[in-house]
Amino acid sequence: FQWRRAPHHRLICDALMRVFRGECKRLIINIPPRYSKTELAVVMFIAWALGQVPDAEFIHTSYSSTLAGNNSAAVRALLQHEAYREIFHATTLADEARSHWTTTAGGVMYATGAGGTITGFGAGKHRPGFGGAIIIDDPHKADEARSDVIRAGVIDWFQNTLESRKNSPETPIVLIMQRLHEKDLAGWLLGGGNGEAWEHLCLSAWQDD
Repeated sequence: FQWRRAPHHRLICDALMRVFRGECKRLIINIPPRYSKTELAVVMFIAWALGQVPDAEFIHTSYSSTLAGNNSAAVRALLQHEAYREIFHATTLADEARSHWTTTAGGVMYATGAGGTITGFGAGKHRPGFGGAIIIDDPHKADEARSDVIRAGVIDWFQNTLESRKNSPETPIVLIMQRLHEKDLAGWLLGGGNGEAWEHLCLSAWQDD
């Protein structure tokens, strides 16, 4: 199908480029569902970044391990596409795993659901410049977001598991999600939950025009 570019796509891409250039280390993008957020911020961004930096290390999470695995497979499929290989000659796959795979340059793609274990993998590099990121896409399942217990469990997992998988304090974290509750992960972080300042791109479904 033909990609139809909309104004909000540019805003998302500009924010992601600030992350890639090292100008933003903590980014939250709030946007309603079905506005290409996963396609842009997960699949296309990771594939493009690996084309630029073949040894970059990524951890990707979502509320569902199946969804995270599907996104990882979509990134992998892009890397195998003929047009991609023509542009990014140095980026090639080292294995064929669905959710957790590597590049021949030492790049890593690790995908898991919120609450899952992350063993033996980290995100980012100990060096100047971009070396990978943690990308979180919709950590809350919509029909569970009203549960205080489940919602708190996602935040606890972020604090005690996911944050510790940064290979460097400089490793960027990107959270892109629809807002589901005032005290969801985005609300908690924007309220100072983990003590860090987050750049916030909030894209409403309704615009003045």
